[in-house]
Amino acid sequence: MEAQLDTSNLRKVKKMANASINEFLDNVDDLTKAIKDVEAPEIARVRAKVKMALAAAKSALSDGAAQVKGQARQVSRTTDTYVRDNPWQVVGIAAVVGIALGILMTRRSD
Repeated sequence: MEAQLDTSNLRKVKKMANASINEFLDNVDDLTKAIKDVEAPEIARVRAKVKMALAAAKSALSDGAAQVKGQARQVSRTTDTYVRDNPWQVVGIAAVVGIALGILMTRRSD
């Protein structure tokens, strides 16, 4: 149940972050459109740079999300396979970690 809560919170945070990033990118896009009629050479250069950066940011955002999702799936599959192939080793590791944490926590409370 705790894992479901963590996943739910993670999804909410991810959704909020994506919304904020997309809103920022939309605002930058709106700004470049608003100054499209300004003919000053310096503004034209800046506008061109911003358009290129905006396109790169949107591309990187979508590529990065796909890459992270793929890596997460791979880690999940690898972990699942390891746990299924070595259940007693996983139980042993969990027990050792639990004992170590218990010892550390009792030492800190003293």
